Amino acid sequence: MEIADLRKLGAEFSVGDDLYGVSLAQLNERLDVLRAEIARIHAEIDKKGAEMSKAEDFFKKR
Repeated sequence: MEIADLRKLGAEFSVGDDLYGVSLAQLNERLDVLRAEIARIHAEIDKKGAEMSKAEDFFKKR
């Protein structure tokens, strides 16, 4: 899922919204959006962790 799609679909709901009137299809769509966002966040955490390790290694050598 592209970031533009995530933004568009994610703008249609907020965490904590009442789910009573939400259809099964809409609930599944929300789950897909949230899973894609979680994957995007995990990827960024991994990237930043690798950058941090490289920086720590660089400064340890000096």
